Amino acid sequence: MFRSHALRAGAALALLAVAGLSQAAGFDCRRARTQVEKTICADAELSRLDSEMNELYRQIRAETRGVDGETGKQLDPIAAENARWLEGRNECRDPACIRSAYQQRIAQMRRDWAQALPQQAPPPAAPAKDKNAYRYDRHGDFKIFIADFRKAVAADDRAAVAKMTARPFADFSHGSSCLPGNDPCDAQQRQQSASARDAAEVAAKYDRILTASVRAALKANRVRAYSRKRDSGEDENGEVQAPGAIEQGEYLLENDDLHGQRVFKRVDGVYKLQRIPFYS
Repeated sequence: MFRSHALRAGAALALLAVAGLSQAAGFDCRRARTQVEKTICADAELSRLDSEMNELYRQIRAETRGVDGETGKQLDPIAAENARWLEGRNECRDPACIRSAYQQRIAQMRRDWAQALPQQAPPPAAPAKDKNAYRYDRHGDFKIFIADFRKAVAADDRAAVAKMTARPFADFSHGSSCLPGNDPCDAQQRQQSASARDAAEVAAKYDRILTASVRAALKANRVRAYSRKRDSGEDENGEVQAPGAIEQGEYLLENDDLHGQRVFKRVDGVYKLQRIPFYS
């Protein structure tokens, strides 16, 4: 009887150990098929390295993949690079080779993509002040701009957000931008308007421009490029019926609330947060 209990307990511990490794690796060990995958699942250190590399991969991919606003081409540079690395890893025949492959890959990813990874946001009470924290001189590249913009919003760095916002910033969500030269706004429109002529006004209206739903959409990276099918407004005959929110070369922050959407546009050679797209 004692021996039977001991065998059952040993089997249970073995199952727990396998389950633990299946969670530690970056893939489901219950579906491991190749010898390399089985070796990783059987080795705690290799499982940890695989999990570390996959987490790093997800972070980098979230910041680097997208759609080229000019050509509509899908961009996913790290996916192709990682596919080539996997081919090399799968040629390993022992744990030492696999370990070396992961260590070298992780080091390379951290080195090559350091500029693309979002930095840990400081607490709201102490936003980033370093003028070199953002790559303003590289904001002609939308991928770099939007990574910096999201980082500034996450840090509640209002001065940086204002610098990355077009002047003037146009608010169409209440029927008028309430900017000089436009149709006069009534008192209620002025009270709700998010239009801004300069950086100081952007800072003063920050919570209207960057509402909670806008911040949530940025955190979820709900940004897409212009799509002729979705945004041209053309019918089956090629006639424009109802143009979409953005034009070619622009990017849209999507939101379930139309008035929570935002448009990014190249202004004087660099991308900026440019307008709220819809009239109410």
